[in-house]
Amino acid sequence: MHRDAGARVRRQLLALDAARYGNRELAREIARVAVRREMDDPWVVQWATGSDLDSRLRYAFLVPAKLSALATVVVEGHGLAVAGCEDGTLHAWELATGSRLGKAVSAHPGAVGGLATAVLDGRPVAVTVGHDHTVRVWDLVTGEAVRTCSADDDSWAKSVATGMVEGRPVVVGACVDDVVRVWDLATLSQRCEQLTIHTGLVSALATAVVDGRPVAVTSHSRALGATDLITGEETVRVWDLVTGREFGARGDRYDELPVFADCAADRRMEGGGDVDEDWDGEAGHCASLDLNARAHFLVTDPASQCSMAVSANAYEAHVWDLATREQVGKPVGTRFVENAAVTMLHDRPSALAASADGPVEVWELPTLRQLQPPLTGHEARVRGVATAVVNRRQLAVTGGDDRSVRVWDLDGERETGSRLTGHAGSVTGVATAVVDGGLVIVTGGSDARVRIWDLEGEGQLDEPLTRHTTGVDLLTAGTVDGRPTLLTRGDWRKTVRMWDLTTREELHGQSTGEYTSPSIEFFAALDDRFVGVTGEGRVWDLPASRWIGVQPRQRGALALEKLSGRIVIVTSHRAEAVHLWDLATGELLAPPMTGHTSEVRVGATGMLNGRPVAAAGGGRTVWTWDASTGRQIGAYGFPSRVRALTVAPDGRLVVGFGADIAVLTHHR
Repeated sequence: MHRDAGARVRRQLLALDAARYGNRELAREIARVAVRREMDDPWVVQWATGSDLDSRLRYAFLVPAKLSALATVVVEGHGLAVAGCEDGTLHAWELATGSRLGKAVSAHPGAVGGLATAVLDGRPVAVTVGHDHTVRVWDLVTGEAVRTCSADDDSWAKSVATGMVEGRPVVVGACVDDVVRVWDLATLSQRCEQLTIHTGLVSALATAVVDGRPVAVTSHSRALGATDLITGEETVRVWDLVTGREFGARGDRYDELPVFADCAADRRMEGGGDVDEDWDGEAGHCASLDLNARAHFLVTDPASQCSMAVSANAYEAHVWDLATREQVGKPVGTRFVENAAVTMLHDRPSALAASADGPVEVWELPTLRQLQPPLTGHEARVRGVATAVVNRRQLAVTGGDDRSVRVWDLDGERETGSRLTGHAGSVTGVATAVVDGGLVIVTGGSDARVRIWDLEGEGQLDEPLTRHTTGVDLLTAGTVDGRPTLLTRGDWRKTVRMWDLTTREELHGQSTGEYTSPSIEFFAALDDRFVGVTGEGRVWDLPASRWIGVQPRQRGALALEKLSGRIVIVTSHRAEAVHLWDLATGELLAPPMTGHTSEVRVGATGMLNGRPVAAAGGGRTVWTWDASTGRQIGAYGFPSRVRALTVAPDGRLVVGFGADIAVLTHHR
């Protein structure tokens, strides 16, 4: 975040990080540092939370598109992270220094559908597959393609893995014709001794070493089309990459002659002779691991130190012992796990699991018990997880829809500063209120909890409000019938609930599912009542059930608040200027406010030193203007996307960014 920033923004981010770690004095000292040819910041951070700040995070790399595949590779003690994106590009970074390795490579005309890594002739390479039906091998140092092939005219690989067979690197591809093919990585040619394994429909693929034998591990349907997430019947099976046979039960002998495929005749040959009559191709004497639903991923330890595998379907995760081909323990119910990685962490079998709507968790195997605090920091769904050991340090690499790839040191200690933490998921709404003479922050989260915090950083007040059954997407606070009141809405059932902030009790008869219209962008409190505001700026009086006021002449309603005795609507559409409108007359109250460099998503108004101000947030920046003149009076940068914003009654800015909150004060 600091790499391309100017000195002023760096000063802001460093001061903010100091406050997020709980060191307010250091934050003040950094804010006072003079920057040559840069104006002083009118806003300085007073305090901030650090729930999405993790001292184990070493690097964060931005990529141009959503991540589609992720892998690591270690060669001669140097570790690399490799990422494939939906725009077809391939990227690599050094894990020890965080520097980019070469330039981005245009690997495929469409998304990178599958990615694996290996070491070929002492050089790190990436193997990719895409919608162009080709398997390509890339030299990660030069960025050049060194091999290209496809399965045949009627088939192509949909996913790939790599392994070592008799000292030579191989590529294992699960193809759409229900066949797993094994190529020698050095030649990547079908004219060699290519091994062809008829496995059936494969939904997930991995490689491992079991009892010293290189194997392919597959999750696949017993019958074509049995892919329903709930009822589809799947198996996890283990295949010997030397013989092509399904890995037998314990006690099977491995001193038989190797079996390979004759590409021309597509016949399994043993020692060059006839087909083995003692093996009928059936799995009767082999071990298969049965799943009760389709696994959408299957992972093994890339370093082959842990002989376990983890698979997951839509609602539970499974742990398998590859040596015995048996499930270890019972399936564990989890949130929808998007991906995982298996590794040895401090001599303990472990897994990193990325769920669709939460942080990356560190599990102990086989119990799936949480081993460490979750790795927090991604702002969107995590699509890929990988591990590597570099210079005896356990590193994890994650990538997600926030277009970032992040490197974590799993041996690092989590910082324990005086930060406000509590939500199990993302913070989805922020509001401020005055309760018993004190200013508080109210937050709603994807964990369906509403929490109330002391604004001066003393921590959470009482237990969270828990009546919602789904994540809270909207909340606002106001005074109704003379008492501080909170309105919240769940993001699935859209049920609106009202709470007395003094007693923390729900107001009976005030909760309703009536306000379910998706056109309502946010709620606001006006003159002892709550209103709903649409994206076009139309205002719906909830108690009276009618439209009120005049619709503004610009779309993109951001806020509805009282300013200098008038009810004003803040609007900004895409990258257009920010405007203030009088709700009663539709009159424009200030000159257009410009100077923001990205689309504005949140806004607020308030009073600062007796003058009206407007604030707006877009991307990772908050801008402020003098609402009387339209002149910009400041801007502050944040390390994550700004999601919520308000002006406190005393003129301070309360900003929700990522999963954190910061309070800025004006020092002029």
